[in-house]
Amino acid sequence: MSQTPLQRGIRDTAFLFSGNAISAAISFVITIYIARSLSLSDFGSYITIIAFVTFFSIFTDWGINAAIISEGQKKPEDTYKLIFSSMGLKLLMSLATMFAVILFALITPYSLEVKALIILMSVTLVMGGVGSLFSAVLNIYRDLKYISIIQIVERITFASLAFIFLLAGLGITGVIIAIIIAAFASLILNFILSRRIDDYKLNFKPIFDRAILTKAVWIGILVELETVWYSLSAAMLSGLTNTTQVGLYAPALSYVGIGDLAVIALMSAFSPIVSRAASDRRISKKELIKYVGYIAVAGLVTVGITYAFGGQLMIFAFGPKFAESIVLINILTIGFAVSLITIPTSLLLNATNFQRVNILPALFLMWIGVPLNLYLIPRMGALGAAYATMILQSVVALLSISTALYVLKGSKYFYQPPTA
Repeated sequence: MSQTPLQRGIRDTAFLFSGNAISAAISFVITIYIARSLSLSDFGSYITIIAFVTFFSIFTDWGINAAIISEGQKKPEDTYKLIFSSMGLKLLMSLATMFAVILFALITPYSLEVKALIILMSVTLVMGGVGSLFSAVLNIYRDLKYISIIQIVERITFASLAFIFLLAGLGITGVIIAIIIAAFASLILNFILSRRIDDYKLNFKPIFDRAILTKAVWIGILVELETVWYSLSAAMLSGLTNTTQVGLYAPALSYVGIGDLAVIALMSAFSPIVSRAASDRRISKKELIKYVGYIAVAGLVTVGITYAFGGQLMIFAFGPKFAESIVLINILTIGFAVSLITIPTSLLLNATNFQRVNILPALFLMWIGVPLNLYLIPRMGALGAAYATMILQSVVALLSISTALYVLKGSKYFYQPPTA
């Protein structure tokens, strides 16, 4: 029997969330083991390395993948051309990003060991940049089960190797090597499975496709701004305090990260459904507000569960040396819950090519984010970073929804009921 768009969205969300949930569970368990195996300071150094390299990962793509997926889902038969025209540019961007990371790592105030491991891990930017392009093929053809399988295999590979290398006494270096090997395994799997779906050809010569780049640039700017302000507090924490404070902050980020995986799955699954509904003008303003309300209730439930059980369970898992992280988890969960209400409007803005509208709230947050962190972190450490993140997420949620409703007011994409 054929499925309705809502049923397909729920099915695809289930596929992605199942993969994300299993991957998150594996990551959570190995992160606990890493935290217990390393000193608080060394664990903070490990988190610093991950955050530093991840911060630059947006430059390996700059919205190209999102543009390719959006165009490919409209006409899957054009996937061959989209991948061929983007591959060389993605490789160039990934290599340039890797060299940028190496350069910036050398001038940071980090220890020599941290700098060396950042440089070592920078190779994953090339693997991830190219691998994400292959993964776009799976997204275009809605083979989301393969995306979930690849995620799980990558996490199992990393967790197994990290466990072995830590037992062998390799410390942080062993964990970084495990990340690199797992990233390579993900790259190979993405290539093999995507080629089974679409027989595209490899092309390492950069091609500047104006149609793709025009759409990608707005997505890239928005994602970069969101990445910067979302990770701003953690990044500034490592520069303004010490690795011990970063280590205390890490369990809170891990907890909220589980929710982020659910959001990613939800938005990935419903993006093509909302796009088609907007194109057919089947979305009403009343319906949009209704879904915002549903998600707000889900956010309140998340906060309640966290305050009742979340912090205690996390500390039970990570150990008593992370007891100060409980309050950080509670604070970050409030910010996460508030940010959830932007999901319906974000999906609709992306579907109607109004992605650039979200740049305004993100720019405003960048303007207030840096001074807010500069004020709170030196005075309160990790607690200041948590408060800054919660405040920024709350402000962006209010700005994003109000801006979206204003821009979409009277839009042709809203369903207009017939007048009597």
